[in-house]
Amino acid sequence: MALRKGRCRLPDLLNMNQAEFASKMGVQESTVSRWIRNEREMSFNKAVEASRLLNCHAEDLYDWIKVD
Repeated sequence: MALRKGRCRLPDLLNMNQAEFASKMGVQESTVSRWIRNEREMSFNKAVEASRLLNCHAEDLYDWIKVD
């Protein structure tokens, strides 16, 4: 079974505003906005950093869609 990345779940997981999250992640707020709109892919390192900051698993940052 193959999977493809779906919707970014950051809005559901954030327990702070985007500006604060961006600051803690060391990126611009516009970068976070692009991640949320799926216009830019989060690097593996940033996904791990985000998951630690949000106390979740890296795979929880996105919806995953089964592909046949």
